[in-house]
Amino acid sequence: MAYASEADLAAWLAPEPAPANAARLLELASTAVDVALYGVAYDPDDPEVQAVLAKATVRQAHWVMERDDETGAQDDVQAMSTGKRSFSRFARSGGSTSSAAPRLAPGAVDVLRVAGLLVIYPLVVG
Repeated sequence: MAYASEADLAAWLAPEPAPANAARLLELASTAVDVALYGVAYDPDDPEVQAVLAKATVRQAHWVMERDDETGAQDDVQAMSTGKRSFSRFARSGGSTSSAAPRLAPGAVDVLRVAGLLVIYPLVVG
């Protein structure tokens, strides 16, 4: 079950309408949020947590819409052009690009971090 509704997505996209595949996008986005929060302890019945999950899910669904790649099939593409759109990605250090494409939208990551659900502790050496 998706964390956000089609009405939530439509409100975010306004004045543009939600796409015909909104339910599928929201389900995929909810799964991406679940994967990012795997192992994190939180109360899924807390209304504040539910609001954060819905907000992150909407950001993820919008990002997938903008990428026009809901399956992730183009994650390993270095560069491509189609019509007016052009995409390119630079290799990470070491020359590997196998995991260069992010799986979670930067906006969704920000929402989860600000809410304290996605906490990253820096490793300080020395």
